[in-house]
Amino acid sequence: MISKIDRSKTLQDQVYEYLHEKIVSGNINPGQRIVEKQISQETGVSRSPIREAIRRLNSDGLVSVSPRGGVRVYRPTFSDFNYLYECRLSLEPTAAYYAALRLDEKRRVHMSNVVDEMNLMVRKKDIEKLKILSTQFHFLIVKGSGNPYLLKMMNQLYSLISFYRNAVLNIPMRLEEGAEEHQAIWQAIQSRDGKAAEELMKTHIQRDFQFYHSMHSGVTDKRKDLSE
Repeated sequence: MISKIDRSKTLQDQVYEYLHEKIVSGNINPGQRIVEKQISQETGVSRSPIREAIRRLNSDGLVSVSPRGGVRVYRPTFSDFNYLYECRLSLEPTAAYYAALRLDEKRRVHMSNVVDEMNLMVRKKDIEKLKILSTQFHFLIVKGSGNPYLLKMMNQLYSLISFYRNAVLNIPMRLEEGAEEHQAIWQAIQSRDGKAAEELMKTHIQRDFQFYHSMHSGVTDKRKDLSE
């Protein structure tokens, strides 16, 4: 059930946000079916706004709709992650560079609070909360760059990158290392050292991909062994 009806938003918008959050947070698993009747029961909303919300999610690339009408959450492939890695490596270090030079005081305070809470969640091993905070941290950097075109490009990739980030944060040992890298990036931004922030963000993204690649290779090798 949608806890509180927001009269400033259409039912379609509210259902879209409800499903979007559940998908990008991993509460609905990749490949899992989305059943209109079930969503209607969960939200208390009729099927028509749900169908419209699903069309938007399909346009975002978050779900796939079969010709027979079945709906499943997008399941990213290794190639998808590779392409997203290439995009992140091109865009996010640049965002970090300009955020270090342009971040205003309001966003500086907000980011400081996010970093403090991320460190707390690492100590608590609260991965679900950490996924949300990590996404906020990266997106605040993009916003802090002050570049509307960079923000527009990252907005288009935001949902799919959330799948990538969720997968990486589930890898053992990446949790602590990633937190240390976030802290280093934040310190460079605080010091207004654009070049350091850019290089640290580049290394952070490369490490994410290295961990994911190692995990994927391990899964692939196990599958090969089982088939032999």
